[in-house]
Amino acid sequence: MEEGPSPGGAAPAEEWLETHGRALGHFVAGTWLKPPGRGTLQCREAATGRLLATVPRGEETDLAAAVEAAATAATRWGGLGGPRRAQHLQRLAAVLERGAAGVGAVAALLGGRPLSQTLGSDLELGLRLLRAPAGWAQLGPPGLGDWGPLGVVAVVTSGPCSVAALLWKLGALLAMGNAAVVLSPPEVALVPLLVAELSGEGGALPPGVLNVVTGTPGLRRALRAHPRVAAVTFLGLRQEEVQDAVWGSPWQGPRLGVTRGGRVVVIVLESADLDSAAAAIVGSVGTPPALFPWGGCVVLAQEGVATPLERRLRDRLGGLRVGDPLNPGTDVGPLPPMAAPPEGLAQAAREEGAEVFQPPVTLPPGGPFYPPTLLTGVAPASRCLREPAPVLVLLPVRSPGEAVTVTSGLPHVAAGAVWAQDVTLALDTADRLPLGLVWVNALDPLDPTGGGAGAGASLEALREFGRPPWDPPRDVGNRPGTLLELSPEPVPGGPAAAPDIAAAVEAARRVALGWGRLSGAARARVLREAAAALGGAGTAGPPQKDGGDDDDGGDDDDGGDDEDGRLRGALLRWAAHVELMGGAVQEVPGGRALVMRRPLGVVGVAWSGPRPLRRALELLPPALALGNGLVVVAPPSGVGPALRLRQVLVAAGLPGGALTVLPGGAENHGATLARHRPDGLWLCGGGTDPDWASVGSVAHVWVPGGILGGPGQEPPPGAEQELELRCTRPRCLCLPAGGP
Repeated sequence: MEEGPSPGGAAPAEEWLETHGRALGHFVAGTWLKPPGRGTLQCREAATGRLLATVPRGEETDLAAAVEAAATAATRWGGLGGPRRAQHLQRLAAVLERGAAGVGAVAALLGGRPLSQTLGSDLELGLRLLRAPAGWAQLGPPGLGDWGPLGVVAVVTSGPCSVAALLWKLGALLAMGNAAVVLSPPEVALVPLLVAELSGEGGALPPGVLNVVTGTPGLRRALRAHPRVAAVTFLGLRQEEVQDAVWGSPWQGPRLGVTRGGRVVVIVLESADLDSAAAAIVGSVGTPPALFPWGGCVVLAQEGVATPLERRLRDRLGGLRVGDPLNPGTDVGPLPPMAAPPEGLAQAAREEGAEVFQPPVTLPPGGPFYPPTLLTGVAPASRCLREPAPVLVLLPVRSPGEAVTVTSGLPHVAAGAVWAQDVTLALDTADRLPLGLVWVNALDPLDPTGGGAGAGASLEALREFGRPPWDPPRDVGNRPGTLLELSPEPVPGGPAAAPDIAAAVEAARRVALGWGRLSGAARARVLREAAAALGGAGTAGPPQKDGGDDDDGGDDDDGGDDEDGRLRGALLRWAAHVELMGGAVQEVPGGRALVMRRPLGVVGVAWSGPRPLRRALELLPPALALGNGLVVVAPPSGVGPALRLRQVLVAAGLPGGALTVLPGGAENHGATLARHRPDGLWLCGGGTDPDWASVGSVAHVWVPGGILGGPGQEPPPGAEQELELRCTRPRCLCLPAGGP
């Protein structure tokens, strides 16, 4: 059956551009800003290279004007309260829905995704990702009632960047009461500019809440000089580009978010329906998932089905239609803007002995089109497995366990899928994958609550843009003037310590897999026995109340009842907590989602200060209870108490490698620990700074601050929930359901 034409085609986009004379400006404080004397940058159609419009080459003064407008608006916007902000966001969603034809057409022209997707599932997903945090703002997100906004948040975009990805960031950011400054290069600037203009219709957003500045990628470095920028988050950037933009420290400068995106890994087991698996895989090649469109797909197929699956993939790839994204019959459009052609990667695979299959398709002239590509027979260390690219890689594996191991070792993995008609095996395999979002016998349902390429549920995204009551605003008065170097050499303290840290991280990684898969009851038993041992080791008598005089001085290494009492209490509380943990089942389009928390993996704790913090050890029980392995580098005065805690835990049954304590502290070994890429890095106490090596290598960096309370104080409300979230990552298993 012939497909009908897409409603309006590119006409709405062309009309919008014509109303601006195809020369747009920055969008600041609700109006168009065209500073005199600026150079221009060209926005070109992805498929043909045709000039669509020009935008200003932004300078630091333009960025400063946008930040000032956002800071002024943020005060009013943050003070509105959640319910009123929710009304504005729902109004914005309605405005975007009415303007869907224009938004979809601009996205197709500039980004190259087929118009059928940008008008359909992409925008639908984006609106859901905007309305979900609006709903939480209306109700009051659980556990975040006392949280406040950060202030001004900069969103640094780079190609490719879909409408859904942009609204995913903006929804959570705005719902928490922040104002946004979107910094966009010309290759992807038109969609943020159109969204910003539409946000002013009908009072959807107050002026200044959403601002867009266009410029070259180098302009993002100027953000570090603006003391009113509280945080920076990234869209579309690869990890190497994030490293290039690193500045500041956990205590100075803007908070740095992590980049999202990457490739999808699909595991096809022997009981899988190969036809449906092949159809979904090839569909993701033609139109990648909207939230991570640049990473391609790696297929891990059990050896018994690898050959028949390859035949099906070749047949379906040959049926894909490559062409103009505005044509409703197009399956594959041009390469997205700012994406490098994968020809070099394919040639490298050939030279390594892989077979490169490309169906005989006719490519349209004049645009960055590339034929659908399947790589087979690749070596385990092949470049095509290390670097995400818009290609399909098929790799045989012997067992589900090997598939999990291979997936765990692949960089830049955003999400996964498991295909098997053996539901028990499929669920077990999916649950073992270290990914936030995993589909079972499906791929890319519209789900705003899933792992979102690591971002977690919508509540997880809200936390990224909020400030808890125990986290005071950062010192923004002393920004570094130059970018910090990420030297490959260990920082002072030494080279001699690096092997110990490397061995400790590796041991923790091995042990954490088994420790984390134990039942909550089994881990709780270890913590309770350790608590009992601590009770027998101290002075007789009940533990004293917190807040003894030795918090104000004296030696923290005394091991007295006060310290033991707090540790016993923490061990017992978290033993009870882990026994009662559970998940939830949520309805999503096309099925159900199992939403739960899973261990982070290996957590590095860099502990600093002239003396051990009185409550720093209380951070360790929740991390262990929730199934993580720990590597602690502590100052000399903290090594004794930490080793004593380790001794009683190991005697109670904790695997030896699950907790390693090394001398040194954050001042000497924090950066070395970060370079060994633990799954999380906690920077406890003091003004030490492991030079943000972690930004490029560790996804979860945390400065606990006052979460455990000060001397003589109880932990603030919500502290235990925050500790649980910091020790775990969201896991969403999406299960398809049959039609009515």
